[in-house]
Amino acid sequence: MKSFSVLLIFALTVFAMSCGSVQKDKNFYAYYSKKLGVNLTGKEDKKLIKTMAEWKGTPYKYGGAGKSGTDCSGFVSQVYKEVYGIKLHRSSRDMYKNDVKRISKNSLKCGDLIFFKTSGKKVSHVGIYIADNKFIHAASKGVVVNDLDNSYYKKTYYKSGRVK
Repeated sequence: MKSFSVLLIFALTVFAMSCGSVQKDKNFYAYYSKKLGVNLTGKEDKKLIKTMAEWKGTPYKYGGAGKSGTDCSGFVSQVYKEVYGIKLHRSSRDMYKNDVKRISKNSLKCGDLIFFKTSGKKVSHVGIYIADNKFIHAASKGVVVNDLDNSYYKKTYYKSGRVK
């Protein structure tokens, strides 16, 4: 009987602790859903979400790759380095050619890269898919979140890829 009581107390303690963890997760995803303007599901990588949100609002700077100013590929490469320790190529075109496995647009997951042809026939822009059809990228207004259904991004979207 004594061992049953100990086991029951242990099980209740673990359950109570996990309930607190679930609440913390809900709070985390609610906070970052609001901060990023995206309906997060709760399955996204927390470190990735937090890191992308920290970059939001960073000014645009051609050739930049820091929080004082960044361009699109600088932003993407720094996020991947910070979160996963992965070194990506420095241009959107080279990322597309070397760093990703092509995936269909309808199989996008948080962290996948989205490539655009914004000038000419070559890949010239990259962003990171978040969720809810939204992605984060360094645009002329700085690091912002946009919807893939925005007419400009719908027109210039090229392909998607999952980092190898």
